[in-house]
Amino acid sequence: MTNLNTPSPSLELPPAASGQLACRVTALTHYLPPYMARVHYYLAQHLQDFRVLLSVEQEPNRQFGNTWQGINVAVQKSWMFSRPWKHGSGFKDELYVHVPYDTLSQLRRARPDIVFSYELGFRSLTSALYCKLYRKKLALCVCVSEHTEQGRGGLRHLLRRALLKLADAVTYNGPSCYRYLKRYGVPHERLYYFPYATSDLFRYTGPLVRKSNADHRLLCVGQLTERKGVMPLLDGLAEYCKARPNQSVDIDFIGTGNLEQAMRERVLPRNLHMRLLGHMPYDALSRAMEHAGILIFPTLADEWGLVVNEAMQAGMPVIGSGYAQASCTLIREGENGWLYYPDQPQQLWQKLDSMFATDAEQLGQMRSAAQATVQHITPQRVAASALSLFARLHSP
Repeated sequence: MTNLNTPSPSLELPPAASGQLACRVTALTHYLPPYMARVHYYLAQHLQDFRVLLSVEQEPNRQFGNTWQGINVAVQKSWMFSRPWKHGSGFKDELYVHVPYDTLSQLRRARPDIVFSYELGFRSLTSALYCKLYRKKLALCVCVSEHTEQGRGGLRHLLRRALLKLADAVTYNGPSCYRYLKRYGVPHERLYYFPYATSDLFRYTGPLVRKSNADHRLLCVGQLTERKGVMPLLDGLAEYCKARPNQSVDIDFIGTGNLEQAMRERVLPRNLHMRLLGHMPYDALSRAMEHAGILIFPTLADEWGLVVNEAMQAGMPVIGSGYAQASCTLIREGENGWLYYPDQPQQLWQKLDSMFATDAEQLGQMRSAAQATVQHITPQRVAASALSLFARLHSP
């Protein structure tokens, strides 16, 4: 929901960067997924010295492989433990918490002019201490939405408020994140747009127009977990098919997770056809998107949801959850997709009816509109946005 008392953030990206900025920047984050790695790769091309400190090589539930090519990366000494996350809307998920305990010594060795720390936890607290001791600049990269942050404890809010006051700059990944940061009193002039961009290693090479038997085939990409809303989606599709026995629904799931077995054992009506395709690397994902017409993204909480960008790049309209910032930011109702709330089953039925009522010609227009929506959100331009921030912080 838009707060009418909050000024709209700028969501414009600068052109791709050229030249080199003569300053030293160290980025700290948990691990390096492909989309983030490509932005960091382009940053490394345009900074005198750029290095990345990771808490871990990769979290146990990820299957990215090595994404560090062309980047100066070091893995910190760190403790990692998991804890349950029970969201205010009712779902449960597992979170990994990282405590990189050599951050101060790593930063002393690197001697960065600017520290770019992801999230608002222990690594950012230690980064703030370094910047305070050595009079360096601190930029905090914040990737949240108002929905994901529901129910956070009071101690966490106190830490975040203190950290945000210490930061010289703070980035936001979308309008909901912007509103969240404004509630903490971060002034507009210290806020910088730093969105998610699809990795340029993901290349959809298939045709924009799908074959007729794929036009309305649904594709769901993501972990098969409670937070991702896959079981409510499957239940909703089953009820929809029972109520519309003459309508056939086909859906492919790409991903793995602890609900996979339960999904396999789910008894489905005859007119609902499901395939579980497991994990796929980028090249296989591109081929799978060629044989599906519509992405459905049923998440119950995502601070962004990069698969929405990826699907639109592949010319797929999206039926997207309103609990993901990507859906709320990128989807234009009836033009490049449909927005719905997955905990309101009747809304799913309405969007499916709208999708099946959309003929091939209209879908073709929606596919072109989807591609146009994300064509300017590239790793190069996101890197240019960060470089603009670093240049401002480094200027006398």
